[in-house]
Amino acid sequence: MDIPLLEPITNAFVDHSTPEAFAFSFFCDQCGGEWRSAIRMDDPCMLKPPADPGIIDMWREGRYRTAYERSNLDAAYEFYYCQECGRRLCVECYCRSETDTAEICKDCLLKAI
Repeated sequence: MDIPLLEPITNAFVDHSTPEAFAFSFFCDQCGGEWRSAIRMDDPCMLKPPADPGIIDMWREGRYRTAYERSNLDAAYEFYYCQECGRRLCVECYCRSETDTAEICKDCLLKAI
């Protein structure tokens, strides 16, 4: 049974993974600014993958899933969530003055005025 991957935290993301390492980019839902995940390589302390090609594919899929889900979680801390429009935004698109207490982006705040 295939378990689908979690939805990416932003509307756009790119997979930069190679056979040796996993990396992903996530983009601000407003300006498209990029945040790139850490490059996650196979741990050299891990056991070597099995020789059977079918098992290698399953092993690699598990490593990929773990790297993607960690990167997706990291991206959740890099982008602000607007409770009004539901977009994930970079600090430049979200940030307002320190006196603003609403958990909404600049665009939604301007629409409310």
